Amino acid sequence: MKNRYKIVAILMLCLGIVSCSDYLDVNDSIDNQNLDELTPNQLIVGAQALSAETYTNRLNRVGNWMGVAWSGNYLAFNDAYGLESRYQFSNTFYDDVWDNFYRYISNFATIEKYNDDKNWNNQKAAAKILKAFYFQYIIDLYGDAPFTEAFQGTDNLFPKYDDAQETYITLIDSLDEAIAMMDSSSEEFGINDITFNGDMAQWRAFANTIKLRMLVRLILKSESDATLGAYVNTKFAELNGVQFITQDVTVNPGYTNADDRQNPFWEVYGFTPVNVPTGQGRQTGPSEFAFNLLDNSNDPRLNRLWKPNTGNSNTFAGTQQNGTGNAASIGDGVLKAADADLPIMLAAESYFLQAEAVQRGYLSGNAKALFDQGITASFTALGATGATTYITNTDLDPALGFNGGTPLRAILTQKWIALTSVSGAELWIEYNRTGYPSNLPLPNTLTDTNIPVRLLYPASEYSGNSENVRAQTRTDAFSSKIFWDVN
Repeated sequence: MKNRYKIVAILMLCLGIVSCSDYLDVNDSIDNQNLDELTPNQLIVGAQALSAETYTNRLNRVGNWMGVAWSGNYLAFNDAYGLESRYQFSNTFYDDVWDNFYRYISNFATIEKYNDDKNWNNQKAAAKILKAFYFQYIIDLYGDAPFTEAFQGTDNLFPKYDDAQETYITLIDSLDEAIAMMDSSSEEFGINDITFNGDMAQWRAFANTIKLRMLVRLILKSESDATLGAYVNTKFAELNGVQFITQDVTVNPGYTNADDRQNPFWEVYGFTPVNVPTGQGRQTGPSEFAFNLLDNSNDPRLNRLWKPNTGNSNTFAGTQQNGTGNAASIGDGVLKAADADLPIMLAAESYFLQAEAVQRGYLSGNAKALFDQGITASFTALGATGATTYITNTDLDPALGFNGGTPLRAILTQKWIALTSVSGAELWIEYNRTGYPSNLPLPNTLTDTNIPVRLLYPASEYSGNSENVRAQTRTDAFSSKIFWDVN
């Protein structure tokens, strides 16, 4: 990547600025340097990199667990993924997802509000798009959350909670605003854009794809809500004929094989700079459900998603969550290199979203062709071969094939496979929305009757915003559904 070390230097500047103890006070840095004193180009590098790191490591991890794609190496680790294996939900369980996203989204909000004598419209548009991308997950995993009064620093330390559905609509509309404000006369963006290198056509396609994802999330709820239905129909009509992403959306500020410079996913699940496997990577493997789903259909992606566990007798299998035995290791199609780009949205997801919208009658197009493109893009992302043969061989499979009887089941199950280990939150969220893949198993020996439907509000809210946060117990994680969940 061009100017790699300059980008890293800017990133490290931003790292020092945003590492604050309270997301509500993010604009007061530990160095007493106000974020408002930095230009959008200085702010946006760190904002892109740090939010992507939380996305790929923490959000991805909990999603892969609750979406039943991951399990543990239980023989090698006495209590592999103990909290996840036993559904030990509390207000400290993955509380850093909320805290970090609020912290880093506040940087995007600061860019949006930046005002001097220069034109920063493209940087502001990108910030608005990423703000919608990440805040969507706050709503999808927590429901009602502070939004209209959030990101004001010390001006409002106790923001009220906004209705989740209303915030969703606001985020969708903000994507339209972002597209409208893109400006060819904006200040130069390229070197500071570690996502698209200043290519605003790609930012526009990304915004359209996020909008598509959010609208698809609303479909089932909108079919019983006339007002929401009218809004969803109008917004889908605006998407007919627009460009969606056709390549994976990735972030790379200049990752390299050095301490604190590696690709964040590699750093956690791969190897140290001196080639020692990480403990987190050694205890992570496929669930029995995930492994068998691919193995039973002779899916070539199996050997790219997973590989034999050389540390445990070359084991190549899955384990039941909260079970016994050892599992395979994360494969080379996902765990690519210390300097690899970090994906935050795959082209495969774009195609499967389009296929679902077409199949449900909300977009025009050929659902089967889009479905095939989604599988092909998944093979490409993983470095697997044989997509065409696989599509032909599984075409009549009830769970995996478009013509197997239930196209929507095939679309959503194939999306689940494609996003495994990369966009884990989507596995969990989409299962709660649709019930696919069918028959996801619960962890062994647990008495819970369903997969959790949400994360609980974090401890930081009960200590710092107690007048506004709603009280919750572990039961809420299994019963208090997100507004779009009508199953």
